[in-house]
Amino acid sequence: MMIRLLPVLILPLLAACETAPPAPPTVVASTTTLSVSPESPARPMDEVPQQNLLANGDRQYGFASGCRIVVEPRRAVVKSETGACELHHRDIALLYASGD
Repeated sequence: MMIRLLPVLILPLLAACETAPPAPPTVVASTTTLSVSPESPARPMDEVPQQNLLANGDRQYGFASGCRIVVEPRRAVVKSETGACELHHRDIALLYASGD
């Protein structure tokens, strides 16, 4: 009895294994590349700061607006800010400091 049911169970499994996987979807779209000059970024939050290592080990990040942010040597913690700093300047400095 079991031998008669065996082909009925195995044939669908073999048929499923024989089929080719579906082709990946093709994407038809144009790609645009965003070119941002480091001297004058289109968005202020894209600015790359100038990084300096101070004598006491602190890291200083300077921006074009005159903002200077000093970060502790071992942790990404802001010690001081001077100049015309905005929130995105602090965020960028902490982002760079956390990567060091």
